Amino acid sequence: KMRIHKLENMGKILDFLKEKKVHLENVGAHDIVDGSPRLTLGLIWTIILRFQIQDIIIEESVEKRSAKEALLLWVQRMTKGYPGVNVTNFTTTFRDGLAFNALIHKHRPDLVDFKALNPTHHKDNLNNAFDVAYNDLGLPKLLDAADVDVRLPDEKSVMTYVAVMYQYFSKMKEGDVGGRRINKLLGQLMEIEDLKTNYEQIVTSLMEWIVAKTQQHADPNLPNSLAAIQEEVAAFTTYRTEEKPPKFSEKGNLEVLLYQLHMKLMLNHQKAYNPPDGKAVKDINKAWAVLESAEHDREERLRKELIRQQKLEQLAVRFSR
Repeated sequence: KMRIHKLENMGKILDFLKEKKVHLENVGAHDIVDGSPRLTLGLIWTIILRFQIQDIIIEESVEKRSAKEALLLWVQRMTKGYPGVNVTNFTTTFRDGLAFNALIHKHRPDLVDFKALNPTHHKDNLNNAFDVAYNDLGLPKLLDAADVDVRLPDEKSVMTYVAVMYQYFSKMKEGDVGGRRINKLLGQLMEIEDLKTNYEQIVTSLMEWIVAKTQQHADPNLPNSLAAIQEEVAAFTTYRTEEKPPKFSEKGNLEVLLYQLHMKLMLNHQKAYNPPDGKAVKDINKAWAVLESAEHDREERLRKELIRQQKLEQLAVRFSR
């Protein structure tokens, strides 16, 4: 197909995701068509989170858990007491296939003879679980035994398959889900509000610092002595090596914080968060660019003034002889 056709098709997909309230941060049709690995993988995982893992609800009295933590906790609860099964992650502890079989046996003991499984026969165990899930439960074969029986199975692939199992088995026990979902939702909404407040406080503080430093660098007045200008140069060096780097890291952390906020809103079917005027990441980046321009200009003025003062000092020494 021609590139224009690919872009049109990809555009329809992205429009559909937007209609489903899937927040897409800096992803365009051209990024996917041009084969950007980072953005393509990020989009795939966002789709999986939105349509596969978002509804995982594990009730806890005080703790708030991410979807990943909730899914892991569910697996641990369902497989507790099964010999040889100790699930602590979505990689190595699924490698021998026992955890998959235990999940099926917990809900459908008629389908799996768990005692007959051999912990050392990884591929046999994995194939048994995947075949039973496919043939008897109708679950898609998203994994192959050869993909899981490796030194470090792919975490996201295992999570996705386990999430499919969770969704299937949860429909068998929907009794008291309504009340638990309300409690979970309230906790999630409180956490979202905390993230919004935290983001806005950080961005306000950072913007104030950027504006103050930009004004300081833009000040054309410089001291008129060699000793004083040397102090200014030393202060500028300290700013660049000690004061500025933490602020740069803070700027990067803002993007991470905003992404976390967007993901939580998406997973809870909430309206996308739009930062107040002047507090978006693009505003910070724009102000930062102005800061760096002012910083560069000040560095040049300091350099030229230092050279001028050094020459004057040398002339003064000559005349004093």
